[in-house]
Amino acid sequence: MSKRQISDIFDAPYNRVNLSTSTATSSSTLLSNVRAERAAREHRRREADAALKIQKLWRGGVFRKQLQEQLLDDYEAGRLGPMGGRMQTRAVWFLLRTKVYDEERVARFVGSWLAEGIKPDEKGLPLILQPLRNGLEYLFIIGAISSGVVRLCFGTPTKAWVGVLLTNLESLISPIAYAPLQFPVQTKKVLVCVLALTKYIEWLVRLMEKLIDVTLPKKKHPFLLPVVRLITVPFTLNLFFEDFPLCQPVLAWLLTIPALPAALPLSALTYLSQKLPLFQAIIPTTVTRQSWLSSGRLATEIGKTHFLANLALFGISGTLLNRLGPRQFMAWMIISGEVLGSLGEGWGPWVEGQVEDKIIKTYRPIVSVDSDDEDESADIKTAARTFKAPIPVRRRRPNRSPLPASISTRLALLASPQHLSLVFDKAIAVNMTTPPGLMAKISPFFLGLLHAFRGTAKWELILDTFLAGNRGRVIVKRLWFEAVQGRWSDSADYKCWDKFAENRDRNPLILLTQLYSRYLVLTPDDEFFSTANLLSIPEVMELSAVWRNLAYWGYMSGVAYPSNPSSIGRGTEHHRSLFTKIVTQLAERNARRKFTADNFWDMPGARDLPAFVVAAVIEDSQLAEFDPANQEPQGRPVPDVRHHFSRRQMAWVSPRLGLLNNLPMAVPFIIRLQVFREFIITDAHEFGHDRYSRRSGKATIRRDHLAQDGFDQLNELGSALKGTIVIKFVDQFGQREAGVDGGGLFKEFLTNLSKEVFDTERGLWLATDQNALYPNPHSYAVEPHQLQWYGFIGRMLGKAIYEGILVDVSFAPFFLAKWLGKQSYLDDLSSLDPELYKGLIILKNYPKPEDLALNFTVTQQEFGTTQTVDLVPGGSEIPVTAENRHEYIQLVCKYKLDQQISAQSKAFFNGLAEVIDQKWLRMFDQHELQQLIGGEETPIDIDDLRENSNITGFIHNETVPLFWKVVRQFNEEERRALLKFVTSCERPPLLGFANLNPKFGIHSSGTNTDRLPSASSCFNLLKLPEYTDERVLRQKLLQAITSGAGFDLS
Repeated sequence: MSKRQISDIFDAPYNRVNLSTSTATSSSTLLSNVRAERAAREHRRREADAALKIQKLWRGGVFRKQLQEQLLDDYEAGRLGPMGGRMQTRAVWFLLRTKVYDEERVARFVGSWLAEGIKPDEKGLPLILQPLRNGLEYLFIIGAISSGVVRLCFGTPTKAWVGVLLTNLESLISPIAYAPLQFPVQTKKVLVCVLALTKYIEWLVRLMEKLIDVTLPKKKHPFLLPVVRLITVPFTLNLFFEDFPLCQPVLAWLLTIPALPAALPLSALTYLSQKLPLFQAIIPTTVTRQSWLSSGRLATEIGKTHFLANLALFGISGTLLNRLGPRQFMAWMIISGEVLGSLGEGWGPWVEGQVEDKIIKTYRPIVSVDSDDEDESADIKTAARTFKAPIPVRRRRPNRSPLPASISTRLALLASPQHLSLVFDKAIAVNMTTPPGLMAKISPFFLGLLHAFRGTAKWELILDTFLAGNRGRVIVKRLWFEAVQGRWSDSADYKCWDKFAENRDRNPLILLTQLYSRYLVLTPDDEFFSTANLLSIPEVMELSAVWRNLAYWGYMSGVAYPSNPSSIGRGTEHHRSLFTKIVTQLAERNARRKFTADNFWDMPGARDLPAFVVAAVIEDSQLAEFDPANQEPQGRPVPDVRHHFSRRQMAWVSPRLGLLNNLPMAVPFIIRLQVFREFIITDAHEFGHDRYSRRSGKATIRRDHLAQDGFDQLNELGSALKGTIVIKFVDQFGQREAGVDGGGLFKEFLTNLSKEVFDTERGLWLATDQNALYPNPHSYAVEPHQLQWYGFIGRMLGKAIYEGILVDVSFAPFFLAKWLGKQSYLDDLSSLDPELYKGLIILKNYPKPEDLALNFTVTQQEFGTTQTVDLVPGGSEIPVTAENRHEYIQLVCKYKLDQQISAQSKAFFNGLAEVIDQKWLRMFDQHELQQLIGGEETPIDIDDLRENSNITGFIHNETVPLFWKVVRQFNEEERRALLKFVTSCERPPLLGFANLNPKFGIHSSGTNTDRLPSASSCFNLLKLPEYTDERVLRQKLLQAITSGAGFDLS
C-alpha cells in the first residue's frame, strides 16, 4: 500500500464516536426530525402517484381524440357499414359517451345515423332497433345514445342542427317505435330504467334552462318545444310501475325551474300540461317515495318554493286539480302538505315581501325531572338546586333574496279561498261516508299550509275559510270523532308527551286545536254557550283536559331539542305553545262565565305541590343571578334582571317558572298564592327590605292633603317603596299626631289614599255599569302630569300588594287582562260599552254587512265634539264587507280596549312593575288578580273569622259571645259593612282570615255602654264597649258600622 493510499484512508471522512454522556440533540428534536422525514417521503410518493394519473389521463384523452377522429374519418369515407347498422350504432355510442372534440362533425354523423336509423322496415320496426329482436341488452346502448344526444345539444344549444337531432331522437324512443316487438311492456320498462341511469331527464332539464337563459324576453326559443316533447315521451309509454325512476328528476329538477310556465312558449306549455301526467301519475307515485322530495333542488328551500309555485300554476290556475279523482287529489294534498311543512321559519312573510334577517335568541332547557322515584319531593328540590344559568343559543333566520311578484302571486294561490273550497269539496264533502282515517291523512296538508303562511294575513284567512258556514262544523266534528275522542285517555301521563311525535293521532289533534282556537277568537260567549258551538260543552271539557295535560308536561318535561337526544320524540315548542294558548283561551272564557268545576284546570296527579313551591322559589332566586343581556352570571342581583325573560324564554330555562307564567291554571290557586308570597319574602330579603331594616322612607302627610303629600314625597322612591315607609300624620291644624308608625299608620295612609285617588271625580278613572274602574280615555288623562299620577298610583297599589294590604277597589276585567299582558276580546267590550258590543254582534252575524254602510272608522266624543278616527290608514275609504268584518270587529275592540288607554295604562304598569315583578302577576287570571288586590268575592265565614280573631281586655265574659251571636244573625251586606268598618275592605282576605295581617282584633273600650263601637282600621282592631244586652249591642254595632265613621266615633 503506497503512502498516498494510506494518506487517503486517514484523510477520508468517518463517523466520529462520541464517548461523552451528553448529547446536543434532544429526544423531542429527534422525533420531530423523524416525522418530518416520514412526511417528506409521503409527499414524494403522492407526487409520483399524481404524475402517473396525470399521464394516464393525458394518454387516454389523446387516444380518445385520435380514435374519435379515426371513427369520423371512417364514417365520412363510408367504411362503417350501412347507415343505421350495428357498426355505426356502436361508433355513435362511443362518440357520445366521451368528450366531443369536433361537435360539428359528430353532429352530422349522429344526425345522419338517426335520420336513416329511425326508418321502419316492412314490419314497422326502425332499423336502429333491429337488434332488439334478439334480446333487450341492446336497449342499454339505445338509452345511453339518447342521453348522449341531449348532452351533445347542451354544448351548443342554439345551433341549427340541434332541432333536427331532438326531433329525430323523439322518434327513436316514442312508444310507436317499440310496438312491433314481441315483449313491448318489458322493453319499455328496461328503456325507462336505462334513461334514468343515464340522467336523461336531468340533461334535458339542463338543456331547457340553457335555452331559457338565451331566450329573448318576448320571444321564446323554438327548440323548447322539442325539449318538452322529449321530456314527456317516456311518460307516454303507458307504463307506470312502483318506483317509476323518471318521476324523481321531473320533481327535483324540472318542476323546480323558476317560473317554468312563463319561460315556455305557449305551444310547449300546452303540450307539457297535456302529456305530462303530473297529477295523474307522478304525484301519486311520489306518495310512497317521499324521499324524492328532499333530492336535487328540492333539498333547498328555494327549490321547494319554485316547486310549489309551478304546481300551483298547473294545478290551480290551470284547473288540473278540478279534474282529478279522489285518489289523485288525496296524493296532491299529501305531497304538497309534506313540502309546505318542511319550509323554514318566516317563509310566509318572505313570500309576501317581508324580508327579515335577524338573530333569534333562545335558551336551552336545563332541568327536566322525569324520575319515577317515590320521593318526588326530594327529586324536585334537588333538581331546582342544581339549576344553572341557561345556555343562550343564537340562530339566524335564512337570508332570503326577494321573490319576483309573479312567483309570490302563484304561491298565494295555495291559500286562496277558491283552492281551499275545492279541497273541502273534493277531499271531505265527497267522503262523508268513507271509513275513519281520512282526517289523519289530510291533516298534514292543512298543518303544512298553516306552518308555511304563519305570520301573514293568509294564516287567518286559511282558518277562517275552513270555519266559514257549515264547513267548520263538518271539519271539527270529523276531527273530533275520527282522531281525538277517546284516543287521548293517557294524556295525564308524562309518557304521552314524551312519545307525542310517534302518536299517529297527533296531526288531527293539532289541526283541531288550531281551528278551535281560531273559532274561540271569533266567537262571543253567547254563541259559545249555545247549540251553535262547533262542539258541545262536554266535548270541550274532554278536549280541554287533553290540552291541559299535554301543555303541563310540555313545561315540566320540556320540548324536543336536537342537541338533547333524550328529548327526541317529545312535542315541539310550537305544540306546547299551541296547547297553552287554547287552554288559556278556555280558562279565560270560563272565568267570565263558568262551565267547569272549580278545580277542573288543576293538573290531576301532579307532583308534590309543597315541594313545587320550594323549587319554584329556588329557581327564581337563582335565575335572578343571570342576566341574559350580558350572558354572564352577575355577582349581585339587580332589580329588573328577570324582566329580560319573555314567557317563552322562561319556559326554556325553568320548568316550574315556565309553567307558572304560561299555564298557571294547572297549578292550584292556593299553591300559586304561596309561591307569590314566597317570591315577595325572598325579594325583600335579597334587597334588604324587611321591617327591621334601616333602609326606609319617611313621609309627613297632612290629612286634608293626603294624596298630594303622598305624591310629592313618595313618588320618586321607585323600587325603594318595597322597604318600610314611616308615616307621620299632621291634622288640619298643623299639629303632628302622636304615635309611632309600626305599620298601622302606613296601612291607614294607604287605605285613605286609595279612596281618594280611585275616586272617579278626580278624572283619572271611569267606572263601568258594574262600578269597575278603568283609566279615563279622555285627552285630559294623557297630559304628562296626569301620567305621573298614574305611575304613582301603580307604585302605591304595588306596595299594597307587596305588603298584603287589601284595597277596596274593583277594576274592569279587560283592564286586569292588560295587567297580565293578555289580549282583549269582543266579550270584554260588553262591560265597557254594551251598546257597541250588541252592534258588533249584529255585524258579525249580519248576512250582508255591505248594506250597513260601515267603514274602518270609529267616532268619539270629547268636550261635546264628535271626532272620527281611522282604524287603519285611509279607513274612511275602506268599506266593511263580509270578508273583512272580523278584522273590523277586532280593530274596534283594540281601539276601545287598548289604544284609547294605552298611555295611561303604560304609566300605571310601569309604576306597578317597580314594586311587583310582572311575571309574579302572570301566575293569576283576572279574577284571581282582583282577589289579590281586594280580597275574595265569597260570603264571609263567621266561624273562620272567629277562629282567627284576637280578643283582649274584656272584664265581662258575656260580651264576646253576644257579639258573635249578633254578628252571626247579620245578613251578608251587614257582615261586609262590619268587615269594612274594621279593616277598610269589605271582602275577606284570600284563603281565609288566617291570612289577614294584622289579625282581626276585638278589644274592650270600657264598660260605658252608651258609647258606640269604634275601630282602628290600621290595626284591623274593633274597640267594643262591654255590652251585656243583645239588643243594645246589635243596635249600637249597626249604628257604628253604617255611620261611615271609625276612630273618631268613640
